[in-house]
Amino acid sequence: MPIFSARWGVMALGVGAFALAGCASIGPGRMGIDRSDYSNHLRETNKEQLLLNIVAMRYGDAPLFLEVSSVISQYTREGSARADVELGPPPGDADGSVGASVLLRETPTITYTPLAGDRFARSLLSPISPAALLGMIESGWSADLLFRLAVRSINGVTNGGRDPLFAHNADPEFQKMIEVLSRLQRSGGVVMHVERGPESRFTAAARLSPSLTAEERADLAYLIRILHLPTDGRGEFGIAFGAAQTAPDQLAIGTRSMFEIFSEMAQGVEVPGEDRGGRAVPPAADTGVTHSLIQVHNGAQRPADAHVGVRYRNRWFWIAGDDAGSKRMFLIAQMLLSLNDTSSGANAPLVTIPTG
Repeated sequence: MPIFSARWGVMALGVGAFALAGCASIGPGRMGIDRSDYSNHLRETNKEQLLLNIVAMRYGDAPLFLEVSSVISQYTREGSARADVELGPPPGDADGSVGASVLLRETPTITYTPLAGDRFARSLLSPISPAALLGMIESGWSADLLFRLAVRSINGVTNGGRDPLFAHNADPEFQKMIEVLSRLQRSGGVVMHVERGPESRFTAAARLSPSLTAEERADLAYLIRILHLPTDGRGEFGIAFGAAQTAPDQLAIGTRSMFEIFSEMAQGVEVPGEDRGGRAVPPAADTGVTHSLIQVHNGAQRPADAHVGVRYRNRWFWIAGDDAGSKRMFLIAQMLLSLNDTSSGANAPLVTIPTG
């Protein structure tokens, strides 16, 4: 074969391979990686932001949420080719050389929107929608956990609070009442039902099973007595949203705001000894509340198995990875925060990944 033909063939082969590589699409190959990476990081940073706000509220700071409104990940491909060919008689077996390189560059752009104004008021300061709360119970969420976290009172039976802004005494029957209600929910003795009426209004009712066991009848008798419900045996009670019972066959449910929930969760944040002299807001005493909603530990180092951890005031605060109770309450708070944001879907995170 002539020497120039061989050299140009090698060069053409290399340049052709480079051009073929440049035509390959980036998008499909990156889709699975990008979705997993961004989903994982959004989930973890949302957990960290929520815990940071809870810890900050323990120290008297106002909550601040930065919502991720858009994620744009732009990929660009840059290529170069090189060819060295001997024009004279080659020394030895040298036929020249061909080289090519491809560089993939990522330039992400993330947009943050502070939660403020009307959205702040609706999401954090307004009471949780009882329809959303009861809808969760109807779909199987535990009434015990939801009511302990998000309810202030049922027919005047009050859930206590230790945060000084919302401190109120707990009715000694509240914990037993929600345990009984949760037991009846699990067995099917009582079923919560929510319906959407005209003009997006919601109506809710609690229906009793027509066939109750002896244990369920005992639980029901306790609820009827403690909640001042009629004993006419109709088997259905209306549900109103408020602190006061306005009809005898009614369950009046008063709910907390997310701000009150976070304030109450903040009472479970352990405070270092040097911060107990007024730097951290002390909980109200003698309210009858003996257990915190969550347990948040602190230390100089974050443990490797923490469920979520944040750095605040030069210390680490975290929820332990093996603390199932705290993790459940933390998860419910995340779900309620999302449900309580009734703004349009335009504020939801938008992920755009153009590829070149």
